[in-house]
This record gives sequence, structure tokens and C-alpha cells, in this order.
Amino acid sequence: MTLKEQLDNLFKPRSVALIGASPTIGKWGFNILTLLLSEKGREIYAVNKHEAEVLGLKAYPSILEVPAPVDLAIITVPFQDIPTTMEECIRKGVKSSVVISGGLAESGEEGAKVQNQLVKVARRGGIRFVGPNCMGFFDTSVDFNTVIFLPPLRKGPVALISQSGNSGQSIITVGIERGLGFSKYVSSGNEADLHYEDYLEYMAQDDETKVILGYIEGLREGQRFFELAKEITKQKPIVVVKAGRTQAGASAARSHTAALAGSDLISDAAFKQAGVIRVEEIGELIDVAQVLLGQPLPRGRRVGVLSIGGGMAVMAADSVIKQGMELASLSPATVEKLNSVLSRRWSHGNPIDMGGDRFNYNCLWPLIEDDNIDAILVLGSPAATRRFLEWYSRNAPWLTNVDEMKKLAEAGELKELEKMKEMRGKYAKPVIFCAMGIDIVRQGEVYRWLEQNYLVPYPTPERGARALSRLVEYSEYLSMSR
Repeated sequence: MTLKEQLDNLFKPRSVALIGASPTIGKWGFNILTLLLSEKGREIYAVNKHEAEVLGLKAYPSILEVPAPVDLAIITVPFQDIPTTMEECIRKGVKSSVVISGGLAESGEEGAKVQNQLVKVARRGGIRFVGPNCMGFFDTSVDFNTVIFLPPLRKGPVALISQSGNSGQSIITVGIERGLGFSKYVSSGNEADLHYEDYLEYMAQDDETKVILGYIEGLREGQRFFELAKEITKQKPIVVVKAGRTQAGASAARSHTAALAGSDLISDAAFKQAGVIRVEEIGELIDVAQVLLGQPLPRGRRVGVLSIGGGMAVMAADSVIKQGMELASLSPATVEKLNSVLSRRWSHGNPIDMGGDRFNYNCLWPLIEDDNIDAILVLGSPAATRRFLEWYSRNAPWLTNVDEMKKLAEAGELKELEKMKEMRGKYAKPVIFCAMGIDIVRQGEVYRWLEQNYLVPYPTPERGARALSRLVEYSEYLSMSR
């Protein structure tokens, strides 16, 4: 059986047994069973030695007592009982398993012995498993989820592999808040059987996945990872946070998931050679995924900055240079076109300070058409008109037609955004929006359009410039690898 077939059995089960199902709120066996019962489309079985019924389901004292085939076993029993439980799963003919329980190799010598025994049992029986010491996985293509305490999942093209369950939950939550949807996720835990590299190979073959995100503390098959990554990144971007940069961080990683953090300098160089985009923090994972999904690849590093204010223009210019890009020189034709749109107060150079004028899409078209510019950073909020009208709603209650004005303003702006999308594709130029205070317009039609097109504004110029720089680096890598 191929690795893809093995992991298909894991991610797309038709029947699931929860071993350690519990009627006690707060326990893993309660929380996961509650989640499973909220889903449809597969048989769910509860296994508990001491209860006849759990959350309305008949409970079986052993998985061997379950009267039907079981594709996936979710194990939440105490760590010392895991090897025996796995033996019963093998006798039952279970195809795959996820071991949620912790207290194994990450906790010391005794736990390591139990984990080694678990691996021997599973390999003898031919069963593949996630974990132990993990927080589960999901596959939105089949509406299957074992990861508790997440917001409602949104289907989409982003896959995530995380060696930390809590970090994985944070990444997913932040991603959903910024409009990203996910295809698959796995909290890999101690990786006693299935390794990070197995999941990476699987996600690379997944048609629903366009971008692969990762949280890494240590790689067990480093050479395999980089050989896989060199091929995958030619088709799908891989973006990772690699923890354990410092000695203190590396020590924490070993105690967390029993991972070997390895040399940070070696990892950094290997990532670059394989085209893997390494970022510094969880929020940047989401920022970079957004720009990869929502923007064309730029042809160079020359950036045009368009700003409604001088202070933000200066900050953006600093960020562009700091991230290794350069400020483009405006062509005479572009200056002339901007003169016809803006007041005399505009800066007459790049960065383009609009001199206090409201954001005007007519300033954007000359920049997209300018051959001297490879990408554009816009510091001015889409849906600005809606924001101003919200202010009138609060402060000028005698205006009775504000709602109608909002609809007309948004309809007009949606046409401008569609034009921007078309021109951006024609000229292969990313257009990055940055806007502080965007929460004010989250409920609007323009914001929904931005979400659907992965164009939600970055909250600061620094984050927008940093995300753009990662896109530039990935474009350069692809050019060199062809």
C-alpha cells in the first residue's frame, strides 16, 4: 500500500472508534466525542471499560467488542495502556490510528520505553498512526475533524502540518479570522510512526492544497525533507516557522515533542536552497499564505508606494528597503498622469504621498502600467467611503439616506476592485493593501470581496512589505530553478 493510500485511510475514514470515550466534561474523551457527534457521514463508536453509555452512544468495553469494521481508532487512554490498546486495534483490523495521549518520549525515560513498545506493536501489525502527544487532524474535503476548540472551519487551499498542537490551533484560528480556508491539518506530536516528511509528501499530492504551511521544531528525516521540498516548491509554496533558533528554544523543543532541533544555520541555508519560505512568527505564516494565494508573482524588486498620508509613506518606504526591495523611479508618463488626478500637494515622487487627498483608484492605474514598477504597496483603506459613512451614522443621525449611500459606494468600489484585479493579472504586478483600523468595515461587501480574493489589507505597512518581500523571494527562486 502506498503512503497516499495509507494516509487516505487516516484522513478519510468511514467509521471511527474513540477509545477512552468519557462522559466527563473537559476530558479529551468527552471533547473529541462531542465533536465527532456533531459531524455527519460516518459511523462513530464509543469504547469505555466502565460505562455502558457515553453521550447517548452504546459504549463497548473493548474495540474488539465493536460489532462492525473500524477504519480509524482515536486513542485517549493513559499512556501505560496504549501498547495493549494498539494490539487490540490490530486484532480488530483497524487501518489507522491517532494517539492523543501524552506522557511518552517527551516526558522522560519511562515514557520513551512505552513509546518504543507502541512503535514495535504498530509496525508488527502494519498500522500507521499519528502522534502520540498530539491534538488530532482534520480534512475539510470530507468534513472530518478531531481537533477540538477551533472556530467553524472554512474550506480552502491551505494545508498545515504542525509539531505543536497549541501552535497549530493558533495558526488555524488566525487564518480563519483573516479569511483563509484550510484543506487539511495534522498535529504530528512526537512522530513515533508517521513523520513530518510523510505528511509533507501527502499534502504535495493533495489536489485541494495549493499552499503548505508548517510549524517545525525538529526534523527526523532532514535529508528526505529537503529532497521532497526541492520538488514540491516548484509547484506549491511551502512556508514554515522553524522554532528552536536559540539554545533555550532547542531545549524546549526536545522536551515538547522529543524533537531534535538541529543547527539553525544549517536549517536556514537548506530551506533557502530548497525554496522553502522561512518566516519568523505565526502571524507571518498567515500573511505570506495570503499573498501567495492572492497575488501574481512579481518580475522584480522595484516597489511603488501609494499612500494617503506622509507618515505612512515614510514607514512604508523604510519597510520596503529594510526587506531588501527598492523604491521604483516613476516614469515621466506616470508623473504626468498623477498630476492630472491629484492636487498640487502630492509628493511628485515615490513614495507617493497623496497630500491628504482621499484614496483614489485612478492613482493606481498609472502605477500598474508603469514598466519601472514591479509591485505596489497601497496605504489607504479599501472601503474607506463606507468607513466615513459609518462615522456619519454615529454623528449625524439626521442624515436618513446613509444606508443607500453605503450601497452605492460599495457597488462603485467593487467595480474598481474588479478592474484592479484584471489589470494586476495583465501586468503581473502584486497590489498589496495596508490599512489600520480595517475592523471597522469587516461587515461590508467590499471586505467580503477582499476576503474571497485573499486581499484582506495588512494592518501595518511593515507587515505588508514583509509579506511582499517573501513573494519576491519565491518568484526569484522559481525563475532560477527553471
